[in-house]
Amino acid sequence: MISLKGVSKSYKGITIFEDVNITFMPNKWNFIEGVNGSGKSVLLKLICGFSKPDTGIVTVDDYVIGQDFDFIQNAGICINSPDFFNNLSGMDNLLEIAKIKKIVTKNEIYQFCKLFGLEEDINKKYKYYSLGMKQKLRIIQAIMESPDILILDEPFDALDKQAKQIMQNYLNDFIKKENHYLIYTSHSNEHKEFADVIYSIDAKTIKEIKNVE
Repeated sequence: MISLKGVSKSYKGITIFEDVNITFMPNKWNFIEGVNGSGKSVLLKLICGFSKPDTGIVTVDDYVIGQDFDFIQNAGICINSPDFFNNLSGMDNLLEIAKIKKIVTKNEIYQFCKLFGLEEDINKKYKYYSLGMKQKLRIIQAIMESPDILILDEPFDALDKQAKQIMQNYLNDFIKKENHYLIYTSHSNEHKEFADVIYSIDAKTIKEIKNVE
């Protein structure tokens, strides 16, 4: 389980979350909703360890983020825009990321590019990419190392109809794997409808408002 226990967080003197206690379960579409500025991205950063709570802890299975590990382990993450290099090709950008863990090959990365229909553009420089192409690259960098956890902020944004369906199918298969977690946001009610569990951010707290057993 991924849990926030007694978590509070402030930024520049403004309280964003106060004594939040929630648990995300594996093998479910865990959806986070909230108006712009409510703290969706902050919540994702807290889960990942990119931001530290003022009080409380974030746990993933048997470890505490910020104590046992600085950051969440074996996770694919899409929060904000990754710092891709404009003058490198899409593939070279992905290979730079792959150098860190050295667990995925160029051919394996290429298969993900084919899955999302990016193979014809993967050798173009990133600065020439459309918004949809940039989003596909963003997704590929999150999934290419076969993580157990996916933390995705607006994963369907800027994708065409076909790519959205591919993404939905991929995530459906992903959450069927043992002890795999999906936590995502979307501004579209279309993608909210996939959710097994909905967590709503409101008035500095987070409430579970839907849970399909």
